Amino acid sequence: MIGPDLADVKLLWPELILLTMSLGLILSASRIRKGLKASTATLVAGFASILVYRWPLVEGARAGFGDMIIIDNYSQFFKVLIASALILIVLLSARRVETDNVRAGEYYALLLLASIGMMLAVSSTDLIPLYLGLELTTICSYILVGTTVERRTSNEAATKYFLLSAFTSALLLYGIALIYGTTGSTSFDAVASFFSGTEGGNNKLILMAIGLVVAGLAFKIAAVPFHSWAPDAYEGASAPIAAFLATASKAAGLAVLGRICISAFSEESHLLSLILATMAALSIIVGSIIAISQTNIKRLLAYSSISHAGYALLGLLPGTAEGISATMTYVFIYVFMTLGAFGVVTALGRRGERIDGYEGLARQQPVTALLMLIFLLALTGIPPTGGFIAKFVVILSALNAGYFTLAVLAVACSVVSAFVYLRVAVLMYMKEPQMDEAPGYPIMISAVLLLSALVTVIGGILPSVLNFWEAVP
Repeated sequence: MIGPDLADVKLLWPELILLTMSLGLILSASRIRKGLKASTATLVAGFASILVYRWPLVEGARAGFGDMIIIDNYSQFFKVLIASALILIVLLSARRVETDNVRAGEYYALLLLASIGMMLAVSSTDLIPLYLGLELTTICSYILVGTTVERRTSNEAATKYFLLSAFTSALLLYGIALIYGTTGSTSFDAVASFFSGTEGGNNKLILMAIGLVVAGLAFKIAAVPFHSWAPDAYEGASAPIAAFLATASKAAGLAVLGRICISAFSEESHLLSLILATMAALSIIVGSIIAISQTNIKRLLAYSSISHAGYALLGLLPGTAEGISATMTYVFIYVFMTLGAFGVVTALGRRGERIDGYEGLARQQPVTALLMLIFLLALTGIPPTGGFIAKFVVILSALNAGYFTLAVLAVACSVVSAFVYLRVAVLMYMKEPQMDEAPGYPIMISAVLLLSALVTVIGGILPSVLNFWEAVP
């Protein structure tokens, strides 16, 4: 039989829903004068895709398309997280689409297509659909970064992002080619079988291939030394798009890395651990230290996302179910606390993009300042927020695997990052206002802020709800 059968197609119902809606938006883009219809359509697609997932997946894993795609609890967890992030980003975007004079149809269609790419990538058990999914996401992302064409910083950021993305995509593709040339397959299971039956660690081509694949994926999560695109892209993009890159895109990249580590390259765990430990240490150090000197909040949050990528990688070092579960916990909390922080930036408009714009915010908008304080405490890792639980589980995972020095480094850099985040809190509560009070913001942004704060606080008070052991592949 040529082509996939109906059972295979059913595995991708959520992606098909998003694809249908994105095509509808593209075809009707010229008729959409305001963003309300487009945002509503995108929200409906996002909610529908979540409902189709029927989380949790009680009937077990299902594979299709020649075992290139798998639907299991691990992929479902990240797909629901990506779809949830998409919905919150759409809510944040409603006002910015109007004020930035962005074409609503194309904007929301690109968000949907980028989400489809992420969902395809996290479901892949083969390097080919994985690459296609990541590239679809990346292409849509750098277009979204440059949507505000009248801003020079936006155009510059999109160009830099495009050039660096093309280079790292070539690295990833070359790594996939080397793996296929050496093992004769791109399937995760076949690659793992090849490694278990041979001394892959003595094959220089295999070592190079693993390094290239990990390098290509490191770019997707903005891990050092493949991080330089993030500060410029976040600064040049609108706040909702920066939030999309910092949350959904990073979650997808970490999901792919986790599955590859535990499925395809598990027999080369010693090499993977060395590479990931180096990237984790550098990301934590660079992100924490350089963030100190930032005066633009979006650049500050960009370096914050770099350091958080390093913390998330700590859970992948052991190559065990416990470590993967720790990373999943970290990613879940990180998505909501980062979305909340970017939500405040969006709510405050241009004022929220500069650090001095937060001076005296507690006197002018006490509720907004309180919500921002919650997100800052979570990003720092201070209890009783979910950020503390997230850092605790990944550092504990690294300690249990014997990475004592790296765990100490992570704790030390958390102290450094406290200065970065709490500096903003000091400006909000201990300085007099220097700017006029920011205008009110729509109820949709308020909903995002309240939901993000709720998840962040509940994750710290009731950490037992963040047990994702059953979702580990």
